[in-house]
Amino acid sequence: MSAVDEIRGWLVQEWSGADKRRKAELSKLAEQLKKVQGHPHADAFPVGSYQRQLARVRERKLILAAKHAGFQPSDEQLKELGLHLAEHALGLSL
Repeated sequence: MSAVDEIRGWLVQEWSGADKRRKAELSKLAEQLKKVQGHPHADAFPVGSYQRQLARVRERKLILAAKHAGFQPSDEQLKELGLHLAEHALGLSL
């Protein structure tokens, strides 16, 4: 299951028991989710291509926004985010 699918499922669960303020916060995340879903997944592009990098950036931003809203990403997703932060700290583009 992809991160987008996991976030969508989590968002539906959170929405059902949320108060008005929480729903406003989750609606912003839902808008971002809709934008990411409108684009092809990163794996649809060739390895090392600019399009693949852009798709990964969109997915990372969505995961970070969901994490700030209370979503618990999987260990693999956290590892991916950690590698991304490390490459920026080192000035690399992996």
